[in-house]
Amino acid sequence: MIIYGFDCETTGLSPFEHEVITVQYADAEGDLTIYRRWEHDSELGLLEAFLRDWSTIQRKRDAGGALFVGFNLLKFDVPFVFTKCLMHDGLRSRLGWTKQDCWKQLYRWPMYLDLVHLVGADFISMDAIREVLLGTTAPTNSRDIPILYADGRYDRIDAYVEDEMAALLAIYNELQRTPLFTELMAFRRRAGHDRALW
Repeated sequence: MIIYGFDCETTGLSPFEHEVITVQYADAEGDLTIYRRWEHDSELGLLEAFLRDWSTIQRKRDAGGALFVGFNLLKFDVPFVFTKCLMHDGLRSRLGWTKQDCWKQLYRWPMYLDLVHLVGADFISMDAIREVLLGTTAPTNSRDIPILYADGRYDRIDAYVEDEMAALLAIYNELQRTPLFTELMAFRRRAGHDRALW
């Protein structure tokens, strides 16, 4: 099964008030694909490019589809992009999608593993997990991304995104070595799920 890290950066926390700055995913080998707002005329253009490519990735789990791994992606990244898909009539028109297609493409078909649920739903930051598991820190604080975007410091955003995706995949790989994952896989087998999560 192909595994992808998934994440996005935004100008704020509300999809109704803020914009997507980047959407990115990386495969298990670390090959990174980034959709950058500054490379498109509008947020609509960025989302269209991302969703066109996204729709070509095999995501149906029962057909050997990809597993998307992220940190807080089910409470933030996926809902943010999904809400944008619903808000932009022009986006759905360009893609030939209905609102239901947005639901299928972003929620129904993909299989997600949100690492925040494994380490505590009281929201322990990825930076804290990273420091404990990997002994490293991010080169930039995520709260600075909107400021860097406003200042046109795109190279710093790219460096942050590349580092964060590499850290996400390293955290994921490190968590697989823990007794928790061993127990989880044993439980899945006992429950009749022979197929691994990863």
